[in-house]
Amino acid sequence: MQATYHLNTDDLTVDFLESIKTLFKQKTVEISIIDEDDEDFAFAHAIEQGLKSENVSKEELLKALNAS
Repeated sequence: MQATYHLNTDDLTVDFLESIKTLFKQKTVEISIIDEDDEDFAFAHAIEQGLKSENVSKEELLKALNAS
């Protein structure tokens, strides 16, 4: 199972952590922190969405990226 949360650091509370612990009970999880204001994040997010799209093949996306 995978979950993605987009939130402000002010919203990080003990309750939030407890909800993650409940959702992924007794599991090993990976937590990544990404500054969404970063240009690299926006670029990586666009690539990720392109790979998930049914309209764009991985090969087409990689070809477009290599052309830039």
